Amino acid sequence: MPRNPRSSSGHSLRAQLTQAGVDILHHSDGPAITPGASVSWQRHALYGTLALLALMVTLLLWFVIARPVQVLPRIAPAPGFILTDQDGRWLSDGDLRGSILLISFGATRCGEPCAALERNMLDVRDMLRADGRLGSRVRLVTISIDAEHDTPPALRAYAERLGGGPPEWHFLTGAASELKQLIGGEYGVYYRLDSANLELDQRAVLVDASGLLRAEYDGARFDPAIVLRDIGLVEQEANSGDASRPIYEVAHLFVCYPR
Repeated sequence: MPRNPRSSSGHSLRAQLTQAGVDILHHSDGPAITPGASVSWQRHALYGTLALLALMVTLLLWFVIARPVQVLPRIAPAPGFILTDQDGRWLSDGDLRGSILLISFGATRCGEPCAALERNMLDVRDMLRADGRLGSRVRLVTISIDAEHDTPPALRAYAERLGGGPPEWHFLTGAASELKQLIGGEYGVYYRLDSANLELDQRAVLVDASGLLRAEYDGARFDPAIVLRDIGLVEQEANSGDASRPIYEVAHLFVCYPR
């Protein structure tokens, strides 16, 4: 039987195309991509990704454990105030912005119950004065709880007895209702006073130069050296450049606080 010319030419064309494909695979300029090579490349990419993740986890664990950078917590914005100082002038928290503040609470007639806090504040004052930071970079503030007795003249006499005064140390007072709202309500410091006696939960707080509350101290037992350390940590963070700022944010994220 005679062969079908169309069928013969179709077989011939397929054979030519098949041969051409083989030639392209063997003689093209680039290497042939085989299924095995593709799987191998994917495996290497996976191993590389896993190795990178393991390195990142290791670095984060080291950062959390070793704490190469330490920070103080950003507790909350510090309560604002407008009070009267020992010279009878208005003074607000905004007037003190730009300086780190160590704020204590007391009264000129507190006597022995406030003696430990008073001594600690004096020790911090002496240390800061010795290294030249007091009065500009760091200021002390004492807010009276006793609006009736602690008038500006009484505060001025108290400041002179302690060897304090602006710009190093500000002594503030105000109306009884203002003080109760600020000290008892916003700072959460318990106190009670009458004509003869007073009770006070001795407390001091550290506020950074931007107005954030960064630390709270038991006024009767706080260590002045710890306060100086904390002031240094706040200063280091504030003075960090753009390149190191992300490191401090990571330290906050992983709670790298001093032990």
